[in-house]
Amino acid sequence: MFGEKLKELRKEKGISQEQLSELLDVSRQSISRYENGTAQPDFDKLITLSKYFEVSIDSLLDNSMEEASSSTMNTKGSNKISITSVLNGKVSSFYKFVLSPVMWKKGYHPEILLMGVDSHSFWGDNTVALGWYKTREDAEKELKQILNDMSQGKTVYDLQYYVNVKKKGIFDIQVE
Repeated sequence: MFGEKLKELRKEKGISQEQLSELLDVSRQSISRYENGTAQPDFDKLITLSKYFEVSIDSLLDNSMEEASSSTMNTKGSNKISITSVLNGKVSSFYKFVLSPVMWKKGYHPEILLMGVDSHSFWGDNTVALGWYKTREDAEKELKQILNDMSQGKTVYDLQYYVNVKKKGIFDIQVE
């Protein structure tokens, strides 16, 4: 479980929850919630944790502690990764990702949309729709692979698990 791994890695480094909270720019209570399994960090926080503890994101998220202790990562990992949107062909470098579920989903709809954040301004994050996914599991598998590639220092990623969609009527879409 992620929380147990985080607590073990933190104790191995000999740092307090307060010190880790300063590194991640979150409250000490957030660290406590991560370790208790009642909350999960954002993806950018996972990248920071993987770099700080020198383990892959897979090691943090998977259930095998042996992998966490033996699998080190490239500490020169990238904070951004270039991805081409399969929806509009736009290429950009993303540092954060959002999974957006489909509201009022019907049987022919994909379940979730993966969006990448490539910049932030006064008005908020600039998001780019990257691809539709038939199931949440497919989207999470894609996201896990993206984050793992980032932690290994890769700078380009090609989407693998998306599903093609086509227009249905004026405002609707369906899985092909």
